[in-house]
Amino acid sequence: MTGLLTDLMHDRADHLDAPDLDLAGITRDGDRRVRRRRTTLVGGIAAAVAIGVVAVPSLAGDGGGGREARDLVADGTAAAPAPLSWTTGSTLRRSGAPDVDLGVDVRAWVWVGEAVALTDDGRRVLLWDDGSLEEVGTVATPDPDDAELVADGARVAWVDPDRRLVLLDTVSGETSTQDVSSAGDVRVTALDGDTVYAVGGDGVLAWDTRTGEVEVLDPSGKAVVIDAEDGTLLRALPGRRARVEGPGRDLTLTTDSFANLSPDGAHVVAESNDEGILLDTSTGDRVPLATGYDWALPFQWLDADAVAVLAFSFGEDTEEPFLVRCVVSTGACDEGEPLEPGFQLPAGLHFAQ
Repeated sequence: MTGLLTDLMHDRADHLDAPDLDLAGITRDGDRRVRRRRTTLVGGIAAAVAIGVVAVPSLAGDGGGGREARDLVADGTAAAPAPLSWTTGSTLRRSGAPDVDLGVDVRAWVWVGEAVALTDDGRRVLLWDDGSLEEVGTVATPDPDDAELVADGARVAWVDPDRRLVLLDTVSGETSTQDVSSAGDVRVTALDGDTVYAVGGDGVLAWDTRTGEVEVLDPSGKAVVIDAEDGTLLRALPGRRARVEGPGRDLTLTTDSFANLSPDGAHVVAESNDEGILLDTSTGDRVPLATGYDWALPFQWLDADAVAVLAFSFGEDTEEPFLVRCVVSTGACDEGEPLEPGFQLPAGLHFAQ
């Protein structure tokens, strides 16, 4: 997942009185993101908002490389499903499990298998695994709405201060690096197994860490790879659109600022017209989720059939955030976990407080 989720968080925080997150609005180059600023609070969105979707009806294949859906977890890997989780300060909070002290205040973080990769205020990249905390690198100072870490299963990628792409395999302990010679900022946008997707001065890049080859996918830098799952790509298009491309899949959707593929590529979550949506990538049909909240955005895949939802309950002068687990196949959702001030979500980016 990319830092596009911060667009939403900034917009929500513009109206947030309790808890007071005070997130500043950020304006960035339109070539790098499709964004808009909301000037009024849209409360209790009930009407379905039309979203432009074009789906090819003759889609075939499972989109998941033959793996069973139950074996697929967040980011399309075979491992234990990711728990509903967040951090505050140095504390890792998991729904239904004891809190854990990670030993350092968390700036940004992601799950890497059952371990946690995180950054701190000193831009160190740290790996927490079963009570042990190890420094594994340094991250470049990112723009405020860019991801600092991008994960796929037991792998995590980032850009270091020398503008090199870095990939760490937490199972083997092997670290790979790749120089990016072009001028300008470089950022990692997606990770799919051994392939790191990035965007820099040379455009949209795909780095194959097995061969060391770097392919320029789009010299213009506009067709950013927003997400990638087992060979299925979610790429940005002009005009508030994104396209799902992969074996047996060809779906174009309208999105304002955020989209994320499920591990098996069967679904995509997005934010459109100030509303969170979940779509079937085979049919383009919208999948309803009974969150029970005034506003909700599915944003993180916990496994192939469960998604974490950032939800808000509106009061007369307040907007309270919750984290909710929903099951895609049934539409049912668990009771939400209230998020206290200072929370950080496992999206690899920092929500400024």
